[in-house]
Amino acid sequence: MKVNGVTSVEPLPEYPFEPFRGDLPDRLLEMVETQPVTRVRLPDGRPVWLVVGHEEVCTVLSDARFSRLPAGHNGHRELNMDGQTHAQMRRLASRPFTVRRIAAYRPRVQELVDGLVDQMVAAGPPADVVSGLVAPLPLLVVCEVLGVPDTDRTRFYRWLVDINSVVGYGSDGLASSLAELRAYLVEQVVAKRADPGDDLLSAWVTDRTDHDFTDAEIAELAMGVLLGGIEINATSAGLRALFLHPEQLADLRAHPERLGTAVEEILRYTAVSSMFRVQNVLADVTLAGTPIPAGDAVMAVPWAANRDPVAFPDPHAFRIDRAPNPHLTFGFGSHFCLGAALGRMQVEVSIATLLRRFADLAPAIPLDEIPWRHDRVNGGIAALPVTW
Repeated sequence: MKVNGVTSVEPLPEYPFEPFRGDLPDRLLEMVETQPVTRVRLPDGRPVWLVVGHEEVCTVLSDARFSRLPAGHNGHRELNMDGQTHAQMRRLASRPFTVRRIAAYRPRVQELVDGLVDQMVAAGPPADVVSGLVAPLPLLVVCEVLGVPDTDRTRFYRWLVDINSVVGYGSDGLASSLAELRAYLVEQVVAKRADPGDDLLSAWVTDRTDHDFTDAEIAELAMGVLLGGIEINATSAGLRALFLHPEQLADLRAHPERLGTAVEEILRYTAVSSMFRVQNVLADVTLAGTPIPAGDAVMAVPWAANRDPVAFPDPHAFRIDRAPNPHLTFGFGSHFCLGAALGRMQVEVSIATLLRRFADLAPAIPLDEIPWRHDRVNGGIAALPVTW
């Protein structure tokens, strides 16, 4: 653009376009169809390429030209690794995640949900389903899965707040929390080597493979499971979606066998933030006709891609019987979430239990007054009071 003969640079749009309150901004949803790749500036000041089309997001999440590693990284094995090293670690990590092992956790997850709902009943109505169920359950589950004492959950929450901070990128607080969490998990791995149990950390340290992974590298696997599974916000977001669509809630109550497809639609339709992980471009690439040079940063947003009409007919409709449902909520390609089955289980058991225990479950406040968190990358509902 030229002003009085002088070339000027248009300022980048500030992203996210508006505070997140449960629904993706109309401007972002329009871009899914009309502008799947564009340049924006994040809250911490970084310029990034915002990618929101389904096909383009799949490319960013799976193509080797996009890396989770920060620019100039030396390639040491860690949480955000890529390439052959990541493939080796993922093979190790995925072995204990058998269908049989995950299914074996269901009775314990049901027990934990029943206990938390019992406490909600004793305290309410009304009762906050977030503080009563959604927040404590994933940590209880992941501590059991990893074999970490649940007495340490307070420290985990503190670390998580720092790690998921929207404005904490590169801060001393973030670095300190990551270091403390890594050190703690290394201690747990050392303890499991000496005295293994029937848990995920023990399965990893006793695994016999062709690769000699260090305690620190196994701790990175544990960190990935911990950070990926410590907050399952789809339960509260799913309840909100069902409350907003009472005909779908009634359909689910009448046909509980549709719970599986209903959970997939909840995962596709809902969002807990407008943000996602920032990746780095390793080689020049073109997405949706837009050239992106090596060295730039990219943020692909799966929840926006989940509304792409190319992949989802009538994408803005919430239908509990939608199938097929190729949503990207758990990622895509080699970084697909290892704990996806465990996360799905928690959402299924939680929602099924709430609907079974409370025939008249309803929000205790207007849905447009639900408070949302804006201090974390993965956002989420801050509180959801319900009555019955």
